Amino acid sequence: MSFWRNDFTLGELNFVLDRVREVRAVTPEGQVSFTGDFDKWRDVLVSAIGLEIRTNALRDRIIRETLFSPELKMHFTEADFKGVAYRTKMQLERHATKVYRVVFPVWNAPAFLRGAIVLDDVRLNPSPSKNTSCFRRISSSRDKQRSEKAYSFFFTDARRDDLEQCSTWIARVSARSPQDAHEIASEAVYEVLGVANIAKDFGKLSRRSWRTMGKLPVSDVLIGPHTTVHSEDGSLAHDGFWHEDWVGGPTLVQTNDQRETIRERRFLEISRAIAKSKWRAECRKSAVRYFKAFSNPNLEQCFLDGWRLFENIAGSQNEKIGVKLSRVSRVFKSSTEYKVLGKHLSLRRNLISHGHGSLSDDHEGIAFQMLQFVHPFLVRYMLNGFRFETLGRFWEFLDLPEGEESLLKERQKLRQRLSHIDKAYEFRGYEK
Repeated sequence: MSFWRNDFTLGELNFVLDRVREVRAVTPEGQVSFTGDFDKWRDVLVSAIGLEIRTNALRDRIIRETLFSPELKMHFTEADFKGVAYRTKMQLERHATKVYRVVFPVWNAPAFLRGAIVLDDVRLNPSPSKNTSCFRRISSSRDKQRSEKAYSFFFTDARRDDLEQCSTWIARVSARSPQDAHEIASEAVYEVLGVANIAKDFGKLSRRSWRTMGKLPVSDVLIGPHTTVHSEDGSLAHDGFWHEDWVGGPTLVQTNDQRETIRERRFLEISRAIAKSKWRAECRKSAVRYFKAFSNPNLEQCFLDGWRLFENIAGSQNEKIGVKLSRVSRVFKSSTEYKVLGKHLSLRRNLISHGHGSLSDDHEGIAFQMLQFVHPFLVRYMLNGFRFETLGRFWEFLDLPEGEESLLKERQKLRQRLSHIDKAYEFRGYEK
């Protein structure tokens, strides 16, 4: 992988480095300082670097330490910058990792998510024992944070009540910093809860509850607004905390055993399909995208994120939206209904993107329509019922015409083509 992303030309990158040189100063003793728009140009460099780096937190740290390194002389060249950045990356990646425990409050966690869940190097525990000294230390430090005066504006009575109803998930992960640990663990939790929500969202048409403080998300399983990173013994490894967008969760309802069994069966079916998938990495990313989109209480943003999920799973980056809409519609018996729905959502997306947002009362409607459009296709994308070897083959299959007569014509055309190829082999004297 090249050092820079292809999105930036060398001329543009040199322009950015020129701006950095203007605001960066190095004393004879090697002390580095910045003035002006340092943060802006640092952020641009973080976006521009194309090296394969595990987390965005580590990527940001590499750029920051490179810019503050006395090895990077005052009048550095592009080659100088790359050299220091490469060395910084190697040094940071050689740093010993520590074991962290990342704690997530999960709202409405399904009963079928039990026992240890291992994803790559993250071990999730959805039901940790509350009798260990580690858990007691974790609970104590989290309770103390919620009661701190500095955070009283955030931890309102309503929010504290919500957090009391969440179950505690603990992710064990080796990382180079608390920020790294949070990012790695979050991706794993998003993936698991994404698949759980996919299993629960079958046939969902509308929400069951709402709150005066805002619209509730489309999905039911959510992450509460208080994620913390702890050392292995349970003490806080980072003074602050992370929080998801939160206005509350849907009313906790008691589901019957039969419905829960069906959801568990769906969850296991999708999870196993992802594990065996020919495009496993893409399926895992899609589960993460699904969770982020439909757990968002900002329903306009939910709609836009759902649309981006559709664009990612329906075709390659450069293919036209019309082609992708046709593919999604062709996995359904009523292809016309889904094609019309897709065109409607495409129009709404364009209006919102150009500043002509839909009426606020309509956000809920289009968010659920986006769910109804993308959810069934995503499930088929993950299950890959015909065992296609590549995503390209899957998309080619969906590009075939729908009508029986059209398919017969296509088959006849291909048979004639194959007959010509056989004759060409015979004519050339090749062995078949």
